[in-house]
Amino acid sequence: LSCGPLLGHSILDLFRHHCLATLMANPRVCVIGAGAAGLTTIKQLADQGVHNVECFEKENDIGGIFNYGKEKNGVYDNAVLTISNYLMAFSDMPPTGHRFHWHHTEYQAYLKEYAEKFGILKHINFGTTVLTVQGEPGKWHVTVKEAGKVVDKGIYNFVVVSSGAHQTEHIPAIPGLETFTGKVIHSSSYKNNADFAGKDCMCVGLGESGADIVREISDVANSTVLALRSFPFLIPRLARPFHANPLGCSSDAYSSHLHHDCLHVPICRYAKFKHFLNRVMYTLASLLFLIFPFLGRGKVPREDAFKQDVAGGFVDKDTLYSPQVAKLIYAFCDLSGQAERGQKFATKNVTFMSNIVEGKIATNASGITEIKGEHIFFSDGSRARSDYIVMCTGYKTDFPFLQGNIGTTGIPLSVPEGSVRRLYKHIFHPDIGETMAWIGFVRPSTGGIPACAEMAARYFALLASGNRSLPKDIAEQTARDFELESSFFRLSPDLHTVVGYKDFMDSVAELVGCDVMLWRYVLQPRLFVRLCLGSLLPCQYRLRGPCAAPAQSKAAILSVPVAATRGQTLNEVSKTWLRHLKIRKIWAGDE
Repeated sequence: LSCGPLLGHSILDLFRHHCLATLMANPRVCVIGAGAAGLTTIKQLADQGVHNVECFEKENDIGGIFNYGKEKNGVYDNAVLTISNYLMAFSDMPPTGHRFHWHHTEYQAYLKEYAEKFGILKHINFGTTVLTVQGEPGKWHVTVKEAGKVVDKGIYNFVVVSSGAHQTEHIPAIPGLETFTGKVIHSSSYKNNADFAGKDCMCVGLGESGADIVREISDVANSTVLALRSFPFLIPRLARPFHANPLGCSSDAYSSHLHHDCLHVPICRYAKFKHFLNRVMYTLASLLFLIFPFLGRGKVPREDAFKQDVAGGFVDKDTLYSPQVAKLIYAFCDLSGQAERGQKFATKNVTFMSNIVEGKIATNASGITEIKGEHIFFSDGSRARSDYIVMCTGYKTDFPFLQGNIGTTGIPLSVPEGSVRRLYKHIFHPDIGETMAWIGFVRPSTGGIPACAEMAARYFALLASGNRSLPKDIAEQTARDFELESSFFRLSPDLHTVVGYKDFMDSVAELVGCDVMLWRYVLQPRLFVRLCLGSLLPCQYRLRGPCAAPAQSKAAILSVPVAATRGQTLNEVSKTWLRHLKIRKIWAGDE
């Protein structure tokens, strides 16, 4: 220890300086929540040599909402993930074999394997609820409740909020709701349709879980009404009827670098030479695929992504293609307004369509005006009697354990305006910096939340270990990103977590130093074609950079065939050039 700068100071001052240096060399980190985001945060911290980590989980097992329980919020009995396993998996443990959609028990098993493989469980305190987090950057005072007692856990240098965006139910303020004579439940408490048999039911709102719930209820109910304020933009999970799907793979298999650049990344992001170079790479990859199709092809499986007969003609789980179903899907998409007004969060579940066609579900998108007793009244003058109202209306961003102000600043210790878009990359408060991170509050329009959480955790771990620094202008960058995201996804104004998958992953990957440089792989044509035109797998971000795993990543990428046809890739290449050269807008509201 050099004492030069401390001459004239007391022995006590020297001791304090030594203790502070030792503490910051081995920072103490508090992680709140042991769902997917919390687990990967602990793993990424360990990769950067940060091991003094305590995770507090209120339940008795890992998994967050995927930790199934009859009396707790989270997944329902038949929940199947809307994103396929290759996009839901973490980049440091990609799956192998058939591409399919995990049942919630299969994904929970994956998380347990991940936790055991990387020694994560030793950091977790189960049955422990965080009561308060107070203090200032670098000095966060935490109290918890464990075994029925309030325990002071002392001071932490870093706090990670990974409690998830599905904690506090959002119940819309409907006039007269308190007069309803039936039963009101939120989708978070739904497990199965047993209680709804023979009843008149109303499902309010439609997300990806809501699509399953309204279908299951309508299978057994006397009547089912789906009440909407606006129509969703729908994506069948098996791609039909939008285009042929000979591989029977998930529709998210079509979400390539090329596809995202063509449709899902704001045009203003692409002003650098490297983005022009990427378009050249897409063009070259498409020509290679055209001439040498074997570079992107694979074996046609017998089962589709839901383990159904690949030749069966399914558009989704247990949902067969029919002209009526296809017409209805197109009608919902047209009515969503995306074609005329801009981007909307994509609902990747059309299993309820068949029940609308068969008359089991009646749809009303005029909006509920009021409730009187057992009747719900709509803006179009109609009304419906109901025994149950199921609110598929999402969640509020709420962190009751964050208390007081940020030090002595007078700024509340909370997410500004209740919107995670006010955080830098949805992770860091501009007035706090790197010592408090919100991880798991990024929901890609097409892509997996866990992959985005892992990327955020990689960046945080580099900051916590002193290997990276936040930009000095994060307040200005955050303000610009807020305006851009709010405008880009203006048709989904209440979903503050939503982002573009490639847009988010690439922007944080640049900060981490693991962004995918496509030109590096031109001399490896099979890998190059699949990188450009195949699925944008999370493991692509392990080809280079901190804690890279190039061999494992390449094996996973090469195992997944290109889903798009050669004609589709050439068409998207041409659209990308037209869009990025600003010759023609590809979709309404393109920024």
